[in-house]
Amino acid sequence: MTQTTTEKTEICTMRIVFPVESDDQAIAVKKKIGDILADIPDTSIQFTLQSARAAMTMPAGR
Repeated sequence: MTQTTTEKTEICTMRIVFPVESDDQAIAVKKKIGDILADIPDTSIQFTLQSARAAMTMPAGR
């Protein structure tokens, strides 16, 4: 059996912070993002819900 190994030399990481009215709304957005990325192999989504106060203490991306 022959295996082909493709080395990936770069990855893309995004951090998106946005307000939501409910957990269901956040989950719906996560699903939409997952649908958009579905055709990219080896994609991983790290999903977290937290209070707005905790999110406001995190540094903003530039």
